[in-house]
Amino acid sequence: MSKYQVTIIPQEKYDSDEITRKVGTYLDKQEIDFVDKTIFLKPSFVFPVDDQDRTIATNTHIALVAGVARVFSERRAGKIIIAEHRTMGRARYTFAMVGIKEAVEGIQNVIFCYLDEKAMKSVAIKNPFIKGHAIKYPKMLLDETIDYFVSIPKLKGNNYAGVTLSVKNNLGLISKKERLRYHDDRLHEHLADIALIRQPDLVITDAIVSGEGNGPSETDPVKTSMLIVGSNCLAVDVVCCYLMEKDPNEVRHLKLLNERGIGPLDINEVEMTNKAYLDSKRKHFSGPDLNLNVHPGLKVYKGEDICNQGCVAFIRSYLDSYGRNLGWDVLTGMTIIVGKDLDIPEEELKKLEKKKTIVYGDCARKYKKYGVYFEGCPPDYIKAIFNISLKTKLPNNPYFQYISYPKLIKTWIVYLLQRVFRF
Repeated sequence: MSKYQVTIIPQEKYDSDEITRKVGTYLDKQEIDFVDKTIFLKPSFVFPVDDQDRTIATNTHIALVAGVARVFSERRAGKIIIAEHRTMGRARYTFAMVGIKEAVEGIQNVIFCYLDEKAMKSVAIKNPFIKGHAIKYPKMLLDETIDYFVSIPKLKGNNYAGVTLSVKNNLGLISKKERLRYHDDRLHEHLADIALIRQPDLVITDAIVSGEGNGPSETDPVKTSMLIVGSNCLAVDVVCCYLMEKDPNEVRHLKLLNERGIGPLDINEVEMTNKAYLDSKRKHFSGPDLNLNVHPGLKVYKGEDICNQGCVAFIRSYLDSYGRNLGWDVLTGMTIIVGKDLDIPEEELKKLEKKKTIVYGDCARKYKKYGVYFEGCPPDYIKAIFNISLKTKLPNNPYFQYISYPKLIKTWIVYLLQRVFRF
């Protein structure tokens, strides 16, 4: 028997009660005592939108999170912590928007954990993939606070890392500043280093509806009708790659972790329960597509030295947000300058209209006077979304329509009061 075991749980819809029953049956077979234990659940709430249909191929579905929380509550866990860091706004706002509090109402011992308000501790990675790498990581996952760490990722494509699975889900444990520090061509090494700190005890991948194409926010839904469950993060992620017909050797962070002995990379090393069902749902997932020449009316000056996991992926995500929601013609007349080793003729530079030109990232700094300049390596992606709307001639980003200003204001007030009074 292989030491790597992954179970495929057929699941057609987001039925919280049914999920509780099926995941409970799986856990009971593991014969683990959860009485009075502290459980840490890490879903992926990357897109804080209150429309579950809009985020069905993006976020871990709240019905799944609720179903899993109920499993541990029924087995008398002492605390069930649902945790996420800030995404587009503070974590309090994200929790309010996705509706997780309503989804788990009535489930005993559930606690909401806003990681952007919790203590972090700098961890010097032993033998890191990035030399001298130290990461500010949730203190509660480093001491004896958490007995059982459960990762609940959404299976989807990702512009930055190729795929979002359990290893990529760890990026949501650290701050935006920490994420951006190596959000360049070292992103896979960054992800691998984070995973070296602590691996989850259980992975429950949301593949009821998966996402293909350009993630995280513009993936197209694919009905794959299953949960992919196991105790080894690499084994589960390799099975997810198999479902997508993606070679895990092409996902660098998985390959790096395999080289360190964290888990398998060969699907033949994984013993699967319900493999026939998995095979019946297997299909080739498209994307992500990082081509920046998305419309003939958009001019792109792209340097030879450029980070696909940084500036290229961020820009493509901005373009997707406009093109897929407002139509690609909205990009007509715009110019993007990005990357190193660019030599743009002076006569072409003189033709550029400043408010229709985006100069993106430190590598393109020498052209900053010709357009709206976004500083950073890479630039802060949230600030960029707002400043593209405010400073260029592009219309407001379509994602603004999803902002709930009452919830945004309320959660900021609560956060500030909490900072002052420590309630």
